[in-house]
Amino acid sequence: MFINICRYRRTTKAFLLGSSAMTLLASCGSTTTNAASAAVIGNPSSYTLNLAFTADTQPPDPDVFYAGQGLAITTSIYEGLVQYQQVPVNYTGDTNFQASSTKPKIVPDLATSWTVSPDGLTYTFQLRHGVTFHDGTSFTSTAVAASFARRSAVNQGPAYMVADVASVDDSNPYVAVIHLKQPVSAFMDYLASAYGPKMESPTALVAHAGNNIDQTYLMTHDAGTGPYEITSVTPGQQYVLQSYSKYWGPKPYYSRINISIIPSISTQELEFKQGKLTLLLHGLSTSAITSFRANPSFRVYAVPTLETPMLFVNPDSKILNTQAARQALARVINRQQIIKLIYPGRATIATQIYPAGLFPKGTVLDNPTFNPNALKKVLSANSMSKPIVLAYDSPSPSDAQLANLLQTQLASAGLNVTVRSYSSSALFGFANNPAGAPDLLAVSPWPDAAAPDTWARIVMTQGGGLNYLNCNVPAGTALLNQGLNTTSAAQANSYDAQAGADFAQSGCWDPIANRGDTVVAPAWMKGFVHQVPVPRTVILADLHP
Repeated sequence: MFINICRYRRTTKAFLLGSSAMTLLASCGSTTTNAASAAVIGNPSSYTLNLAFTADTQPPDPDVFYAGQGLAITTSIYEGLVQYQQVPVNYTGDTNFQASSTKPKIVPDLATSWTVSPDGLTYTFQLRHGVTFHDGTSFTSTAVAASFARRSAVNQGPAYMVADVASVDDSNPYVAVIHLKQPVSAFMDYLASAYGPKMESPTALVAHAGNNIDQTYLMTHDAGTGPYEITSVTPGQQYVLQSYSKYWGPKPYYSRINISIIPSISTQELEFKQGKLTLLLHGLSTSAITSFRANPSFRVYAVPTLETPMLFVNPDSKILNTQAARQALARVINRQQIIKLIYPGRATIATQIYPAGLFPKGTVLDNPTFNPNALKKVLSANSMSKPIVLAYDSPSPSDAQLANLLQTQLASAGLNVTVRSYSSSALFGFANNPAGAPDLLAVSPWPDAAAPDTWARIVMTQGGGLNYLNCNVPAGTALLNQGLNTTSAAQANSYDAQAGADFAQSGCWDPIANRGDTVVAPAWMKGFVHQVPVPRTVILADLHP
């Protein structure tokens, strides 16, 4: 396999002026008309981008960071060998959201091309010339070897992506040869992932290693090559990024990014309307989104992701401990009502066990026919009257809404359901504490990458990081393992599809929706580009008035 494609960000403006020119001009024309009757929100001439998170992020260390909130920082300051193609987000002005329909392409980033040996064990990357890290160190194959080694040594959540790397040959400064211990069909997706191995300055890694492999240093500094660098960190309060003057690619319009920690979404909305915040990145309620859509001073962007709101079912639940009961439960969920009331204009009904776009439509189906009486056919009246607990992740307003509507639907189906909120840390403790785990959990996970394995393995295998209720489907897991260690993409897809069928049949996971990010911007803001699959990856360096 040989791939040689120019970096996508370099072609974005040309693309927009090409086939999409008429659409874009029409959109700009309507914005001008609306703006004439509305106040200008924010300052279009400012070179500072003011943003907010609802909570402090994990340290922006690429080998430690493994969350959602904070990706805006890590993806602005670090780059990998490859990336998922960056795609323009066109403003439509309506609520006709479309989920991803195809798997995103992998394109160059700090590597310009690559080849893969027939046995799947050797990946050879031609590296980009003229790239420097923020400390001035030149980017060469030495950095590739050092970055892979550090990720393995730190051994945090995303370390699994380099677990099968046997060695990195850095004898040629502009050729990095990665040798694997065994074939890994998802390896290129690992490298393209927002959580994938990022290139770090070998000079900085040596100078600031300390006693914990640079982890203290990278809590408040960075060692990346990206368009922005960290200039200030006030834990729990603010992150400040500055554009890197020697960046190898197009220079971003915004020279400074201030990211404040503002826990209250209502406060964020108020500051946005006052022009103190330039964008609202996430966390808005349905009513707030509706209000912003109706105001011509703002634009609401529905950004496709692979985020999938779903209902997890505890296989040790006293009344849902049989496959028949769990399958019947899936049929009493009114997905259409959930989309209409909670995610209008920003989600579609999930019909597959994997997130939308990873497999063709009509395959790997998990699309139960709605029947509000399905549970009554498999459970006794006494069983259905027993109290069960439906949990949700407390920091997520959308998950709270989902849990409450599910409670209403399940009550109509005859179940006695109590809704409880839990902290994110508590959710991760359920797998090791079955007695303290809820019967049901409403949550909205996403895969690490646009590879089926990084969804099923993390969400649906025993010991998977997001398999909160520890359901175990051995046959599905065995198929995933076969798919991961094959050299054939077609065989990998076949194994993953078969595994998906087993996971769906178990009834432990009920995908409900394919949901996008909701980003609210002033009407004058342009340059919206994003990367599937993870949420919160609008590319800040592409934004401009």
